[in-house]
Amino acid sequence: MRSIRPAVIVLVSGALVFTGGMLTGRLRAQQSGASPTPFYVITFVDLIPPNKDAGVALLKQYVDTTRKEPGNQTSEALTQISRPNHFFLYEVWQNEDAFNRHESNAATREFRTKMQPMLGAPFDQRPHSKLE
Repeated sequence: MRSIRPAVIVLVSGALVFTGGMLTGRLRAQQSGASPTPFYVITFVDLIPPNKDAGVALLKQYVDTTRKEPGNQTSEALTQISRPNHFFLYEVWQNEDAFNRHESNAATREFRTKMQPMLGAPFDQRPHSKLE
């Protein structure tokens, strides 16, 4: 039993050092404002069926406007084949700051305000990063 104790102490100490290093790296990244580059955002949009056509027009306008914004690398709107009132907005931004500027601009706020009464469910927006 005594011969196992030093091995356990070494293993636990190693795990603590490793975990501490990881946490320190994450803290530095957060403090430096580092964010994934590029920054991917996927938004699910569910329209009430009678509002589909008006909603599609707004989605197309949103995509066209978004593509012209600084920091936007791509913006696409896709429709689910089996449920034509369900949509998927796929956006790639230079970084999280560019996305945050987009979220706070007047055109984005206006789009969300116009879409709100047409929605069957709230916007489901999910940020992503690329697997490396």
